[in-house]
Amino acid sequence: MPTFSFEIDEPKRNFGLWQSKKRISLDDFLDLEALVFNWADSYDAKSILAPSLFVDYTDIGKTCWPAMSAAEFLTMITNDDFLGDPCIKTQHLLGAHYWERVSDTRVIGHHQIRAAHQVYTGPDLKEVKLKGHSHATNIHYYTKVDGEWKFAGLKPTVRWNEHEFEKVFGGSYIQTVEEGFPAKDGLVSTAAKSDPHTVITVVLNRATPTESRLCNGTGPRTLVA
Repeated sequence: MPTFSFEIDEPKRNFGLWQSKKRISLDDFLDLEALVFNWADSYDAKSILAPSLFVDYTDIGKTCWPAMSAAEFLTMITNDDFLGDPCIKTQHLLGAHYWERVSDTRVIGHHQIRAAHQVYTGPDLKEVKLKGHSHATNIHYYTKVDGEWKFAGLKPTVRWNEHEFEKVFGGSYIQTVEEGFPAKDGLVSTAAKSDPHTVITVVLNRATPTESRLCNGTGPRTLVA
């Protein structure tokens, strides 16, 4: 049987999907896949967070925090006027995504996301008040801390919304407390409920003492790894 051979310029040591410096390793890929699943499944899991996060909401008309602490991030997202509202059920479904290696300790993830929200009239979750779903492309930042990958921030870009998404974070729980439901932990927050579009801004600005500024599109890729 005839045989043939050929040669290519690239050294054999560079063969394979995971050998390029522009790609993440297989081990990192598996770890990051698990991390982004845990982020989508439990946004308030402390174990997945880096000590400092780059949180950029400028593409949706909000604020940017170049260095928000993990504690401040948790305070923001678990606020009763935001995702911590016990009248809201939500799930973030991940679509296609790809990974961009920045360094041995920094990776950027590009994710398609559908965030589904259902708001109830009260924290007993018996009667549906409204629905609101958002379709977005998220840039996520990941950093390796003590050998383990952590979620280090996000920059969402909303493509389009369904139903009454602008009313989802309208302070439903605060309203039910005022109407007679027991307050969580005996506390009642105050928010600008007259305009649902401003509620997120109120929460973000109130819950995070870290100085905010426009990030000018830089992101953690420019930080020292």
